[in-house]
Amino acid sequence: MAILLIETDIETIPFEEITIENYKNILQRRLGIILDSLVKARIIAFEKIKQFQEKLKRKKTYKTLSLSIGDLVLEYYSDRNNVYGDKFSNQWKEPFIVNKVLNNGSYILQD
Repeated sequence: MAILLIETDIETIPFEEITIENYKNILQRRLGIILDSLVKARIIAFEKIKQFQEKLKRKKTYKTLSLSIGDLVLEYYSDRNNVYGDKFSNQWKEPFIVNKVLNNGSYILQD
């Protein structure tokens, strides 16, 4: 069973007879405590999300594949990736020849 941070700091309303003004003051204090706890919880959550996103950014490592002109490659059918019932169908297009190597890691292919 989890206890929320909000539940730990709440002042309880006394059981004795109180006036309407005292009741309003108690409610305002109680709401203030709850709102302060919510703001603190949101700030902590925001910081943790930012830390996790930074951690994910550092983890991304891509293996670069260097091909040269004349190499044979296969092109992947990405549209057939999650098609129901086509589990054993061919996922690759015919072999292509690398015709030109571009600077951004792209290649121009030839049939």
